[in-house]
Formats: sequence, C-alpha cells, structure tokens
Amino acid sequence: MKRRSGPPRLPPPVFHAPMRFEWTEEKLKLLSQEQLLNLLGNLDHQIAIGRLQSEEAERLGPLITSLLTKPNGRKRRKQLAHAAALEADSPGPA
Repeated sequence: MKRRSGPPRLPPPVFHAPMRFEWTEEKLKLLSQEQLLNLLGNLDHQIAIGRLQSEEAERLGPLITSLLTKPNGRKRRKQLAHAAALEADSPGPA
C-alpha cells in the first residue's frame, strides 16, 4: 500500500441543525447597541429558520426595544415605518 505525502485530507463539513438560544434579559443586557439592532432586525429570519418561536419573538421585540438607546430606538422605528410603507405600496398577490 502506497502512503500519501502532503497535508492530511480534512473530512467534509457536517451540517448542524439550527440551535435554539434562550434569550434572557441578562443576556440581552450584555449585547452592544449594534448587536441589539441586528437581533431585532433578524427576528423574522430567526423564526423562519427555526431558531425562535413566534411567541418568543413577540416577547423579545419589546424587551430589545426597551434596551436600545433613544437614537437607536428612533432608527429602528423609522426602519419599521419604511418597511410597512413599502409593504402597503406593493401590489398584493394576483
């Protein structure tokens, strides 16, 4: 049997199912303002991929918003208003 020379071959990547994370108020307080904004903006995506239940997202939204500073809270409300306006302007399904 012939030995291979060179670097060892790595095994193929393994798929891991999305893990669920328990967001407590203490854990949320440890996040930066940018991280809070990202988490708030990604709640719908987290529901879609199975990391959050919709009930949990409904609980987290106001909690995250309460931890945001006033300028960041204003920014998020503007983003939500803009998204709602775009959704209202788009034609419904045919």
